[in-house]
Order: sequence, then C-alpha cells, then structure tokens
Amino acid sequence: MKTQFKAICLAVLGGAASLLAPAGAEAGNVGYYGDNCYSVNPSSIISAAGHTPVAVAALDAPSLAGLQGLFINGCTFVTNAAVDTAVANGMVLIWHDPNWNSVSPRLLPGGQSVPYTVSGGDRYQVDFPAGSPVTSGPGGAIGNTSLDGGNSSNHGYVAAASLPAGSQVLATQDVAANVTTFAYSTGAGRVVFSTIPLTCYFSGGPCSGNVAVPGMQAYATNLIAWAVAGGVSTTCASEGYTGTKLEWCKNICERGYAGSTLAMWIRRWTDRYRTLPYCALAPAPEPEPET
Repeated sequence: MKTQFKAICLAVLGGAASLLAPAGAEAGNVGYYGDNCYSVNPSSIISAAGHTPVAVAALDAPSLAGLQGLFINGCTFVTNAAVDTAVANGMVLIWHDPNWNSVSPRLLPGGQSVPYTVSGGDRYQVDFPAGSPVTSGPGGAIGNTSLDGGNSSNHGYVAAASLPAGSQVLATQDVAANVTTFAYSTGAGRVVFSTIPLTCYFSGGPCSGNVAVPGMQAYATNLIAWAVAGGVSTTCASEGYTGTKLEWCKNICERGYAGSTLAMWIRRWTDRYRTLPYCALAPAPEPEPET
C-alpha cells in the first residue's frame, strides 16, 4: 500500500510539474486593429512576445486570414461574423476594454455576453491568482504589486459568477471575485477579455511615465506570448470540480504545495475519491498506426 501511495505521489508531482512548465512557443502572426484611442503602436510588444505584428485595416475574412492572434488596439470594439468565424477556426482574440462608452454587457465570440461592472482608480488593485500563467514569460516576472498605482489600473470587473463556462481567471481586482482578465476557449480558438486600459501604458501613450508602466508592458508581453502559443490551461474549475473537491484539487495541482503537505492532500483525495485529480492523470495513449 505504501508503494502504491508513493507512486501516486510521484504521478501527481510529475503531472503538476508538466502543467506548470511553459509550452513550446511557436511564432505566429498577430494582427492589431482598433481606433487607437491612446495613440500607440503595439508592434514592439507583439514582437517582444515572440510573434510578428500585422496591421489590420478591416475586420473581414481576407484581413483575418493567416492570423494566429488579433490584438484590439483601441477603446471601442464590436465583434462580428468574420471575427467569430476566425476564432472558431483557431484564432486568439485579445481585447482589453477600457469601457469609455457603455455599461452594457460585452458580446464576445462563441455567443458569450459578459456584464461589465464599472469601477476604477488606484483603490482597485490588479492581483494574480495562484498559477496564473501571465506572471512570467518573455516580459519578465510580475506579481500582485506590478500593475498597481496606475491611477486607472483597471476600469471595472466581470463578476466571477458571470464568466463563460470553463473560463480561466488570469487576473482580478483586490477582491478575488472581481475578475479583470480571463480567457475561455470557443471552437478551435480562444478569447482573452480584460477591463485593464492596457494600451494607455504602451510607449508613447498618455500613461507613459506612470509607475505601473513596466508591469503593464511585462504583463502584455507575457499574456500575448501565452495566449497565442498555448492558450487556456486545464484547471480544477474548468474540469468541473466544485466544493470540497475543487479546493482539494487546487491544493494538489495549483497551489504549489510540496513534500509532506502535498502528500497529505493526495492521501485525502485518494481516500475519498479513489482516483486522481486531473493534473496526475496520464494522457490517453495515441493509437498505433495501422500496418
């Protein structure tokens, strides 16, 4: 029995490690489009993320063809059939919406409608949940103080309970249920939505010189690199775990516990559920080619 338990521990440790390891990045074409309300060019950030920036003049099928990602560079954006189709076919849409015009729900690809609660100012910080994939990457390491102090570090939030099913929370206000950045998959693609007025902090923008500029640019670089190369990760929440099972799964897979603490939670899990959490399950073997 001890041997079996040790094997389970090693399996979970290995599974968690592979979950946290960065995926191999592949360069792609990332378009940028919008009203450019902050008078910036996101090309340098897209390049720093390891991708090729492409100016997009129109949101139509020919303009979106060949793009692995689309970064919205502006204060207004409305999705359309061409964008929805491109996302369904594998494109990543990244939209940081400063929300200057409307408190109505935002319509997103995949038929999603998310409410945007307006708030802002320095009293609302930007924090990152444990395991957020955008806290490291080509932009460098960032933490819970890196995006704070921006005068308008975010312009509001989406309530966690209102997120599309299977969403991954990437950042929040100082209240964990107030989500500032999240991602979800739809079709073969994915969507990243945020309430952070991100491009204000890009080079030449009106927020240049602000204390939050280095963190905002690092965050943008990490997010684009992660979203276009890898995208939405499997999490305890996206697997449908709730209640005690959700909390125990997070303790094993997502909170970085090790040693005796991790072993304790593994034992509790296996004693109750007689199986393993998602991060320790071996992938299904690929079928052998027919001869």
